[in-house]
Amino acid sequence: MNRYLRYALIVFAVVTTLLAGLVIYIAAIFDPNAYKPQIIQLVKEKKQRALRLDGDIKLTFFPSIGATVGNVTLSEYNSDKEFAAVENIFVSLALMPLLKKQLAINEVAISGLKANLIRFKDGSTNIDDLIAKSEEPEQFKIGIDHVRVEKTLLALHDEASGEQYVFRDLSLRVDESGSRAHLEGDPMRHKMVLAFKTNPSSQPMTDLAARLEFELTSDFDKQYYALDGLNLEINGAVKRINDLVVRSRGDLSIRPAAGEFVASKITLSITGTSGTNNLDIKLDAPRLSLTRETVSGDKITVAAKMARPKGNTSGTLFLSGVAGTVTDFESNALTIELESKEGELAVRASLASPLTGSLDTRQLKLPDLTAAISANGPEIPGNGISGNLLGRAALDGLSQNLQANLTGKLVDSNIRAQLGATGFVQPAFNFEVDIDQLDVDRFLPKQKKPTEKTINGATLEELPGLSVLKDLNVRGSIRIGLLKGANVKSSNVKFDINP
Repeated sequence: MNRYLRYALIVFAVVTTLLAGLVIYIAAIFDPNAYKPQIIQLVKEKKQRALRLDGDIKLTFFPSIGATVGNVTLSEYNSDKEFAAVENIFVSLALMPLLKKQLAINEVAISGLKANLIRFKDGSTNIDDLIAKSEEPEQFKIGIDHVRVEKTLLALHDEASGEQYVFRDLSLRVDESGSRAHLEGDPMRHKMVLAFKTNPSSQPMTDLAARLEFELTSDFDKQYYALDGLNLEINGAVKRINDLVVRSRGDLSIRPAAGEFVASKITLSITGTSGTNNLDIKLDAPRLSLTRETVSGDKITVAAKMARPKGNTSGTLFLSGVAGTVTDFESNALTIELESKEGELAVRASLASPLTGSLDTRQLKLPDLTAAISANGPEIPGNGISGNLLGRAALDGLSQNLQANLTGKLVDSNIRAQLGATGFVQPAFNFEVDIDQLDVDRFLPKQKKPTEKTINGATLEELPGLSVLKDLNVRGSIRIGLLKGANVKSSNVKFDINP
C-alpha cells in the first residue's frame, strides 16, 4: 500500500476515534436540562410569554445533531393563560452549514399540538408578537428540509363575528424538493401536504375533511412565492349542504412587495345536496391577476345545476376579459344562459350586459341588461310564451342579496317587474310584477279555460306556468290591469303568492 495513503488512513482513523470519544464525553457530562431556567427566562424576556418545560430534554448525535423535548406549554402574551401545549418536539440540525453561519434544519417534528388562535375585534390576533419580524440583524440563514406535524388540534375564535372553528387531526408534511443550494441565495422548493378535519360542533356547523397539496417555491430575498400544482379536496357537510365535495386545481404566485397576485389554470367543482336538491357547480378561470390596484383576467366560465325531485335548473355564465382596479373593475360582456324544467314545462332565459363591480364591497352591477325568455309545455298551448326585457340588476355579496328591475313585452303584454333573491344556498325569492293586460285563454288548453270564479281565486296549480313555484320559497304579487278569460274581463286583478 502506498505509504501516503496508509498515513492518511491512520490520520482519518485517529480523528474519527477522537471525535467519537468527544461525542461520548459530551453526552456523558453535558446535561441540557440544567439550562431549562435560562431558556424559560429568555422566552420571558424576548416574548413576554411563560414557557414550561415539564419533560426532559434529550440530545441525539446520530445521524444528525438533534434534541427532543416533551410536555411543553406556552402562555398567552403577558398572561398566565395557556396558549399552546405540545406533547413532543424534535429538531435536528446539519453540522457543516453551522460553520458558515447557516442554520440547516434537517427535520422538525411536532406531535400532539393544541393551540387556541384568537382574532380580536380590532383585527389583531394573539400570535402577532410571535410572527412579527425581528428588528435585530439575522446571524444565521435558515433552511428547513423536512417538517412533520401530527395529532394537532387548533381552535380558532373570531371575536368580531362570534364564529368559532375547531380543526382536529391536523397533519402537515413538508419535504424539500431541491438541494441545499437555497442556503446560498437560490429559491427554496418544498413539497407540502396539509390535511385536517373540522369539529361538527363548530359554529357555524361544519363537518369537513380537507387535504391540500402543492409545491412551494420561496425566494425570501426577492419576496416571491409560488404554489404550483395546487390540489385541494374537501369532503363533508356545512350548514344546509350535505355530501359536499369540493375539488380545486391550479397555480398561484405572489409578490408581496409588488402587490402582485396571479392565479392561473384555476378549476373548481362543487357538488352536494341541500334538502331534496342536488347541487353541481363548476368554474374555469385560465388566468386572473391582481397587481397593486390593477385587476385583469381572461374569460371565466361558471356552470351550475340544481336537480330537484320534479325537475332541474341549470345555468352557464360567461365573463369576457376583466380589467380595472380592485375598487372599480369592469367587463364589456357578461352572458348568462338559464334553463328550468318542471315536468314537461320548460323555461329558458338568456341575459347579457356589461359588468361593473368591486372586490372591496363585493358588489356587482349589470347597468344595461337585455333578457330573452321563452316557456313551452302542455300547460302552454300554441308556440308557447316568448318575450324580451330590458333593465338593470345588482348583486351584493356581503348581504347575499340580488335585485333586478326589468321592463319589456311578453307576447301581447307590457310588463314591469321588480325581482329579488336573498341567500345563496336556499334562496328566498320576492317579486312585484305589473302587467297592463293578459288574455288567459291563449295560455290555457281548452279543457282548462277558466271561469269567472277561478280567475280571481286561482291557485298556483291553476295559473299557467306558475306551478313551478310550489316547491320554492317565493313571495310576491302580480297585478294585472285588464285580465281576460272565458269571455270575461276583470280590471285591476291582483294575485298574492306566499310561501
